Amino acid sequence: MASLLFMRSSSQQAMLDGFFGNVCGQAQPVHEVSDRAFAAARSHLHVPALQGLNDWVIERADAAGLVSRWRGFRLVAGDGSVLMPAIRRCKRTRHLADGDQRLFALHLPGSELMLHAAVHSSGVSERAMLMEALDKLGCEDVLLLDRGYPAAWLVNVLVQRGMRFVIRCDTTAGGFNAVRRFMRSGLAEAQVLLNAPDVADACDWGCSSQAPTVRLVRQIAPSGAQRVLMTNLSAEQAAAADFGDLYHRRWRIEEAFKRLKHRLHLEAVSGLSQHALLIDVAAKVLADNIAALLCLAVQADDVCPHTRRCARSSADQVVRQLLPRVLLGIGDVLALIARAVQLIARSLRREPRTPRSSPRKASSLKPHARLAYKG
Repeated sequence: MASLLFMRSSSQQAMLDGFFGNVCGQAQPVHEVSDRAFAAARSHLHVPALQGLNDWVIERADAAGLVSRWRGFRLVAGDGSVLMPAIRRCKRTRHLADGDQRLFALHLPGSELMLHAAVHSSGVSERAMLMEALDKLGCEDVLLLDRGYPAAWLVNVLVQRGMRFVIRCDTTAGGFNAVRRFMRSGLAEAQVLLNAPDVADACDWGCSSQAPTVRLVRQIAPSGAQRVLMTNLSAEQAAAADFGDLYHRRWRIEEAFKRLKHRLHLEAVSGLSQHALLIDVAAKVLADNIAALLCLAVQADDVCPHTRRCARSSADQVVRQLLPRVLLGIGDVLALIARAVQLIARSLRREPRTPRSSPRKASSLKPHARLAYKG
């Protein structure tokens, strides 16, 4: 586990040699085990156990008050992302991983913690991925979703489970008749009755077949674009002017996907099998959460001004060097953690005075991670 958290995008043997050099306190790599021995040990790891370890970390952080609240609610952003691991053909590997998969995640935007992450095949819809992750949510959570999720049956499922939600529902293709009428009305907000869900969908997902009633709120983006948000939050819980900030916080899950893929090299997997991919995802999500907790510790310190934030790229490098010795209990662990907090505090960056935004580049090609030798 310590070596998996240390891993980034190098070849398997180079990663192992660097890991043991770090553990032994030496600057040069140390060759202790082979990549084949590591692959054999990795095959015995239990994926649900690693996911349970991440759940334990989130629960401890929440109990310690490190998970931020919005008016007493915990904001949770949900979304999916394309996952294309860098693999190659191998006749010796059983259950070879597919090169086109999906990663669904639930993210806590206020604390930058990944509540849940699961790998699915490319044929699974994002609504189905969300349904499998609903057990991670509670009655004190507010689920933030983008376009692509609105469905009458999904609204009924969330209402039946007592969950609060904010879903963007303005779309040019399809959509609800009530939403289109609301967009033409010019009203700031309204209570509307959506279309009744399809009987087959209501039967498949075990929800009511009645047409749900929701609150629609109009929100104008800084660029002038019009957004319509669907919610079951009352006007006492959230005014219409609050939804712009709520929807903006959902964007943090996109930054989390970017950090996992480009800084922690999530797609540069350590093995070619599907089991190796699942192990890598669980390990790197856990490493990213540990880095987020250290950043929260730095920002909670009185020395850290409110106008500055931790540089996550620097924090990830500090955590990479810290975790092997801390997890294995080598040396003074508390002193190592205190030293890591000091190093992260020295790399604070100033927050921009005005919100910055930049449009995505129009590109049809997804950059791939480089292929390295994998055990």
